[in-house]
Amino acid sequence: MAFEDWFIARARVSSKPHKKITLDDKMSFFQQLATLVASGTPLLQALEIGAAQNQSLRLQHVLTQIASRVAGGSSVHVAAANFPRVFQHHWIRTGEITGQMPLVLAELNKQIHEARETRRKVMGALMYPMILICVAVLAVGSMLWLVVPTFAKMFKDMGAELPGMTQFVVDASNFLVDYGLYLLAGIVVVVFAVRKYARTEQGRRQFIGVGIGLPMIGELIVNAAMYQFSSNIALLLKSGVPMLETLNVLEGVFQTVPVYRDAMGKVHNRVGSGRPLAASLDETGLFTTMITNMVRVGEESGQLALVMEQIAPYYKEQMETMIGRVTKLLEPVIIVGMGTTIAGLMLSIYMPMFEMAGKVH
Repeated sequence: MAFEDWFIARARVSSKPHKKITLDDKMSFFQQLATLVASGTPLLQALEIGAAQNQSLRLQHVLTQIASRVAGGSSVHVAAANFPRVFQHHWIRTGEITGQMPLVLAELNKQIHEARETRRKVMGALMYPMILICVAVLAVGSMLWLVVPTFAKMFKDMGAELPGMTQFVVDASNFLVDYGLYLLAGIVVVVFAVRKYARTEQGRRQFIGVGIGLPMIGELIVNAAMYQFSSNIALLLKSGVPMLETLNVLEGVFQTVPVYRDAMGKVHNRVGSGRPLAASLDETGLFTTMITNMVRVGEESGQLALVMEQIAPYYKEQMETMIGRVTKLLEPVIIVGMGTTIAGLMLSIYMPMFEMAGKVH
């Protein structure tokens, strides 16, 4: 094979196909779809092109099914609603209602990009604390599994009377040696079960309900919800979507946050019966005073979309600041906990040795 044939065959002109659907896959698809629709490409053809060019095999399959249903006469948002974990179909519905599909798709792409960046910042901030936790667990586990049994055997052969602290560590070591594999398997099963339950409707409701009342974590959840509310309502109102339809779409925005989804349903009903939006938000007890006051200002001035657009960056900044605070708080707690645990283990091992040395005359 000629050299030119070799490097052409291996040229990285496209990424490797994969099974999972990543945020990059979604962002790439919506960017392509927005560009194609804006250039006048029929929506069905744009979907087919997006499916063919995407590197996610699963997303290709989903897009092919959506395109097939659209070809059969279904609207895009109805077809996309069959895949709620893949598509935010309420956005597509908004684009179809307003006739501004390119603008809506561009905004959706922007939100996916922001979600990816936020996740990247969270993972980057949590990396160091997670490394510390792993090192602490490995260090303590290794000592209990390998080091403590050696000293325990030595103490037993010498007939030494062990202090309560040392006996507790020896018992913990014996338990880990005898049942360590079962314990590890049990932890894996519990983690898997909790994650699976957390993805259910009831699980999300309970976890978010508990989290929203916790210090710092609750503030993070609320700030994230305020950012979603303010940024989305600004775009929807600017696109010309009526208020009741906007509130209906916002229920879909909070689809994975049942607490706020239910709150938006109540707000929708109250506004539909003639109540002001600000008062309706305030009655839920889940929206900050700043949001309700700014909504009131926006309603009175007739510039609600502009006011919400101006306040959205504030909550995004608050959210990122809170993430930084949580991670910075974790680091010293983990370091102190790791140091205290290892120091306690070492002390429990040396205490009998000191006692035996003191009895030698």
